[in-house]
Amino acid sequence: MRGRVDIEVDFPPGSTFPCPECSAAGRKARDTEKKTWRHLNFFQYEAFLHARVPRVHCQKCGVKLVEIPWARPESGFTLLFEALVMILAREMPVKALSKIVKEHDTRLWRILNHYVQETRSKADFSSVREVGVDGTSSKRGHNYVTLFVELKEPRTLFAAEDTDASTLNRFNADLESHKGDAKAIEEICCDMAPAFIAGVEPNFPNAQVTFDKFHVLKVLN
Repeated sequence: MRGRVDIEVDFPPGSTFPCPECSAAGRKARDTEKKTWRHLNFFQYEAFLHARVPRVHCQKCGVKLVEIPWARPESGFTLLFEALVMILAREMPVKALSKIVKEHDTRLWRILNHYVQETRSKADFSSVREVGVDGTSSKRGHNYVTLFVELKEPRTLFAAEDTDASTLNRFNADLESHKGDAKAIEEICCDMAPAFIAGVEPNFPNAQVTFDKFHVLKVLN
């Protein structure tokens, strides 16, 4: 096809592979599945890898599809392409990114969701003592989210839809699920929204509330 580069990857006849589950070596290919992955562009051309991925029969684990080194399972992109997407997503909206890489934004969101969830599953909030809370608009209109950030690092800890007191309840649960301790939170900095103030005491009983100076000065002025 014009405007793209297609690369075929294959393995020599008689090759053996490790079982992807128990790592037992010397498993011969039972059959193969034809797969395609979008790769980084070659100059101005879109590049795609094509390969026959072998399935092996392991006496312990059964029939398994061999893991390939250039892409994660069930992904239609190479790891290098996904790395590019993750880097660019920090700098621009996904809609704009989709136009640059010429992929539907739904497919890009799947990449982002995978790595965000994988990273958050390993997050450790046991050292968190000071938290900043702020409500902000997520898009045009009245669509709001509440962000919880660690003030010492800084890093984003949690994001929740809406800006009511229930967001403090949800953050409490998420904090506990990532090795954090609600009773160990010493300070929460927020604006003077009654919902935030009402949610602090029942969820973080040992936290001192600090109002950020921007909102204090706004009231005084």
